[in-house]
Amino acid sequence: MILPARVTSIALLWVFAVSFCLAPGAARASGADGINFDKPTEKWYQGPVRYIITKQEIKAYKALETEVERATFIDWFWERRDVVPGTPQNEFRDRFEKRVFESTRQFSFTTKPGWKTDMGKIYILVGPPDDMVKDVMAKTHRGIITWVYRRPPFPDLPPNTVVAFAADPSGEFYVSTSPTLDSDVARGLKFSSVKRTAEDRLMIEGFADPVLLAQGVSLGQTELQTAMIYGRMMQLPPREEEMFQAFVQTRETYGGIPVESRVDCFRSNDDLTYATITVGIKSSSVQYADKGGRELPDVGVFGKMVSRTDPELVYPLAGDSNFAPSQENDNAGPSDMLLFQASGGFKPGTYEIILGVEDRVSRNIAAHRNNISIPDLSGAELGFSSITLAATMEPTDYAVTTPKPFRVGKFRLEPRPGNSFTLDEELNIYFQIYNPAVNEATGTPLLDVRYTFKALIPGEPDQIIGAYEVKDSKAQVQGYAVPLKDWPPGNYRVIVSVLDKITGAAIAADEIPFTITE
Repeated sequence: MILPARVTSIALLWVFAVSFCLAPGAARASGADGINFDKPTEKWYQGPVRYIITKQEIKAYKALETEVERATFIDWFWERRDVVPGTPQNEFRDRFEKRVFESTRQFSFTTKPGWKTDMGKIYILVGPPDDMVKDVMAKTHRGIITWVYRRPPFPDLPPNTVVAFAADPSGEFYVSTSPTLDSDVARGLKFSSVKRTAEDRLMIEGFADPVLLAQGVSLGQTELQTAMIYGRMMQLPPREEEMFQAFVQTRETYGGIPVESRVDCFRSNDDLTYATITVGIKSSSVQYADKGGRELPDVGVFGKMVSRTDPELVYPLAGDSNFAPSQENDNAGPSDMLLFQASGGFKPGTYEIILGVEDRVSRNIAAHRNNISIPDLSGAELGFSSITLAATMEPTDYAVTTPKPFRVGKFRLEPRPGNSFTLDEELNIYFQIYNPAVNEATGTPLLDVRYTFKALIPGEPDQIIGAYEVKDSKAQVQGYAVPLKDWPPGNYRVIVSVLDKITGAAIAADEIPFTITE
């Protein structure tokens, strides 16, 4: 049986001149001061994240048993707080980390780390004040520091919000509603019939502390009102609080969103292997949102690759900046796959790929893990890349010189995770051939390429149902497309083999399974 086909080839192998968008490196685990931001220890939630983590998240984290599970949770924790998910950086995490380091540097007056102090907590949650007034050498005072927020991040607070801190005997500064009294060494004010400060300011019960008055607080602000203001300043600003409340309502479903992935590898021009990571999600498993009058999916994919032999080697696949959606996603039908792809250069070896998929409409999150192998394709012998089975394989006018999602050389290529196709589609097979011998006269290789198809019938040996051969090909990039409209639904395998007719060397790929459905 000779199978109808469309063959596409390029005479010369496109060499990847890549400036890789993903660089190897260890996961960010702890800062220079020993502060744990994302090292997956059992007590991680007791670090600086204590100020922003929800009770539900603590409960979920404490239930995790392995380091890999905790590391995945921490990745999600930061990813879900990324206020601008379409950018390479996680702006929220970067700002949080900077504030923690700054609070540790500025407010470590005693042996307690600065981020654990009252000053550190407020600084981390709402940011630095507009004005900071230090009175650390006042008469009879251990010390007073006041912070002034001209425009506090809470609409219900006065435009000139003042927070005062008074030093205790150890030298540590605590938030204080009565800093004049709390910082007085001799407590001499208690023995006066009329309380006056060391600067001879009159203290009137029921009115604001003189220190607060000096910074613009209204006279009628009572100690209770001051305490309520301080309580607000130790909470998240409204916008972030609203966002985090949404996290509380999120149902974390493990496997609730069916996820499939595949990795295709190609030779690059350095010691790394160029790979594409394609993630497929059934469109019917996510909810759609109205965008400009159209119902469209709103899905985010993020994760990382962790070396199984060197746990310090981690490639972040963090968010929309890496996982780009296919241009076909907006037109996906109920039974179609939504495709997302990241690409980059990776050190050859075995990895665990850990992915998170978030349906931003339903707030569902699903986890997906898979062990993969990144081959070393830099050898000198006859070889080829991954054999990619794709739903779309279209030639373009030019070859990309930097990595782009769903682009390989001069092709727009959309691999099919799971290798499942329908009768109204084409089965596209794409691969590259490496190190063929070259005819001295023509400067080109001479190759025979054979595609052999088998049907998998339960209870019977695999049956060869047909083959297609490309004779005397001079192309190192091969593309082969088979219409599936006349194929019976079922399970199949394809075997790709290459013969170098100049040297006689031959290679064959492993049998690649695929499925055809109605």
